[in-house]
Amino acid sequence: MRTLLDLCSKHNVQVILDTGFNKNWFVSLDLKQEIDLCCRNIRKITDSVANHPAFYAWYIPHEIYMCWDNGDAYIQQLYPALVDACKTAMRLPVTVSPFFILDRTKVFGDFRFNEPAEYQDYWRRLIRRSGLDIIMLQDSGEHFSYVTNEQRRPFFKAMSEACRQAGAHFWGNVEVAEMECESIEEYVRRYGRIHHSKAQGIPWRPVPLPRLQTKLTLAAEFSERIVSWGYQDFCHPSLGPKAVAWYDAFLAYQKAL
Repeated sequence: MRTLLDLCSKHNVQVILDTGFNKNWFVSLDLKQEIDLCCRNIRKITDSVANHPAFYAWYIPHEIYMCWDNGDAYIQQLYPALVDACKTAMRLPVTVSPFFILDRTKVFGDFRFNEPAEYQDYWRRLIRRSGLDIIMLQDSGEHFSYVTNEQRRPFFKAMSEACRQAGAHFWGNVEVAEMECESIEEYVRRYGRIHHSKAQGIPWRPVPLPRLQTKLTLAAEFSERIVSWGYQDFCHPSLGPKAVAWYDAFLAYQKAL
């Protein structure tokens, strides 16, 4: 890891390292087991790369929308404990990357939907309680190509306001890959009313550049900085001619910008 961070430092790359997690943490909700595992990982990271100039921040990988009942009681204890463990090990910012849900009719499962105002209030209280420094909001809802900026905007506004009120920095996490489907109605016709992680054969694609530009513009309206997800898996030029074309087009856009 130190060798990797040395290379990152050489190329001006800032690195965010995560605490790790148990695969089914959201099922077991075993707080002691989770904190013990993450604290062991935090100690290993600190022993390996403490005070490295490329080490920019910690990341808590327990990504949530909102939680209720036992899940909420768990998160309300887990987040503050991990923030404290990270900052005790190395006094760096602590980040998390939550998502939002757009499915109002329970196509993907028995998930609650809350309006953006409720989302804002929940995260304002959680950020303040936990001491989180940076919130990096995932921008794609359920990761589908039918998600629009009109659907995203209220959640970007809500989270940015929650961060402002709670004293955290707000970043956008702009996804550069998406599942291709024309509408949620078409999804139901093809796959049924099941969670997309269980649907077979959904095609993924790099986000077409004109669409990506609008996503970036929206995130930039609210965010201090922007990170992304999906590049390595879908857009890296080593993946073939389509990825090369996407990458070259993005570089041209970046240069023009």
